[in-house]
This record gives sequence, C-alpha cells and structure tokens, in this order.
Amino acid sequence: MAQKMTGEQKAAVLLMSLGADLSSKVLKHGFDDEEIERITTAITDMDRISSEDTNVVLEEFFNLQRARNYVLSGGLDYAKQLLEKTVGPVKSVEILDKISQSMRQVPFQALRKADPKQLISFIRDEHPQTLAFIVAHLKPDQAAIVLSELDAPIQADVSRRVAMLDRASPDVAKEVEKVLERKMSTVVATEDAVAGGVKSLVNILNRVDRSTEKSIFEHLEKNDPNLAEEVRRMMFIFEDIVKLHDVSIQKVLREVDTKDLALAMRGANQDVNNRIFKNMSKRASEMLREEIDYMGPVRLRDVEQAQQKIVNVIRRLEESGEIVISRGGEDTLIV
Repeated sequence: MAQKMTGEQKAAVLLMSLGADLSSKVLKHGFDDEEIERITTAITDMDRISSEDTNVVLEEFFNLQRARNYVLSGGLDYAKQLLEKTVGPVKSVEILDKISQSMRQVPFQALRKADPKQLISFIRDEHPQTLAFIVAHLKPDQAAIVLSELDAPIQADVSRRVAMLDRASPDVAKEVEKVLERKMSTVVATEDAVAGGVKSLVNILNRVDRSTEKSIFEHLEKNDPNLAEEVRRMMFIFEDIVKLHDVSIQKVLREVDTKDLALAMRGANQDVNNRIFKNMSKRASEMLREEIDYMGPVRLRDVEQAQQKIVNVIRRLEESGEIVISRGGEDTLIV
C-alpha cells in the first residue's frame, strides 16, 4: 500500500509517527497553509496504517534525507556512489531523481505567497513577456486573478506568451529574469526550472472567470488560431457540453441548480440548449422552458457567472471520475 500513497499521505504517515507535539512544529515551520490543509485532510482520511507501511514510508524519508546530505556535502556524483553502495543502483537513481526535483529552486517563490490583488499593481505596467514569465510561475489560482485584472488585449497576449514559454530558448528566459532582477530583489535565478507551456495556460484558464476566458479565446482565435485550438482541446468550456455523453449530461444536471441552469441557457446557443433539454424528463423540460421564457432581462455578466458555475460542476465531476470528457479528438469508450 505504501508504494501507492500520494505525497500528502506519506507526509501524513510521517507526521503521525512523530507525535502531536513534534508534528505541529514541523507543520508550522515547514509548510504553507494550502499544504497543511492537504496533509491534515490526508490524516483525517486515514483509518489504520500497518507497521509495515509505516516502516516503508520512514525508510523512504530516511533515504531521501541521507541522499540530500550526500549531495550537499559532495555533489551528485558523490551521492550517487554512496547510494549505489547502500541501496543499489536502481534505488539510487530513484532517490536522486526525487532529490533533484525537490532541491530545484523555483523562481518567484516570494511572489507565490503574495496577495494577487497587490501583486497586479506592482507588475501591471511590465512588458507582456515579463508578465507571462511571472504568471507562469505563480500558483494557478493566483495567476487566474492576475490575468483577470489585466486589460483584454493584454490578457490574450500574455496568455499566448505563457503557452509559448516552454518553447522559448533559455537565453530569452534569462533576459526576462535580468529585467525583473532590477526591480525585484526576491527573484531566484535558476537554469532549468520549467514553467509555462500550453498545459500551464490551460491550468490558469480553468480558474479564471467566464468573461476573461471568452475574451482571451476571442483574441487568440484572431491572432493565433492554432494555439487557440490547441488550448481548447485541453480544456472544457460551457459550449462543450454538446461533446459530453448523454449519461454524463444527466449526472451534471442532477448537480446543477435550476435557476443557474435557466440563466446559463439564456446565453447559450441552440445546440447546447437542445442537448440539455434532450437529457431531461418531459415535465422538467417544460418547467425549465417556462422559467427561461418568463425570465426578465438579465445581465450578460450574470449569464456568464451561471455558465461558469456549471462548468465548475463538470470539471469537479471529471476530477472525481464520475464523468469522462473526451479531449483532443480522442475516442472515448463509455462502458
């Protein structure tokens, strides 16, 4: 079982073995609020942990700390030699891989803890390439807020640059860092930290509001249609409901508030509305049509917020494995 544990679960086992007093000190000084929440959730979800699994986790932690000390005292080659003698060549490669990832410095570490509302006032006037470099290194929730606060044309430009960052040469990244170093003393230089790319942009767009999302897509489709299509294939937007299997749509409708659904459908195209009505009972469909027909004038912003709520439900159901979203033209088998 220990081999299948997530990082949070392993941290939970380690902390439980340390005892309450010592564990509280480790949590307080070693983790941020988000990490503490995930680890404590893992602790509460655990029923019984066998002594064998506990020993496996503790041994892994011990080996990682030992490897870290070897690296710090003599470098990777020295650590590799000692670990191969201790745990064998296969295990040593696995341990060193984890160590190299954990020891890799992350740029803008201080910014990742900043309030995004305050951060935007600090970086708003930066060049779009600089903004993209910063956004790509923020936490997705932070990046979504920062992106939403930018003017529409800048949003699209920055989004495109975020998606292209992983294709940029190291020299370009270094030039951007030099610009930031003149303004921010907290920048941490790194040679091989990877950030940006289409996946990074998708992760951010999945968290922005519906209005920002639409605006960015409109500009991307106009200026870089290939990138827009690549991003669309990797994320889900409200109009993509028509791509869901009927069973999935029915599950989504059971989770959605009727008023939100009626409001969302006021701004949807006919294909989307027809697909939704198709997956409702005759009585429920009639009641929903009546609510839409008798609904007075509504603000576009309210429609977009209702659509975003439904998209959030869809994404939550996908993450929990209750529905399947076919992406990138892949054939999806529903059984």
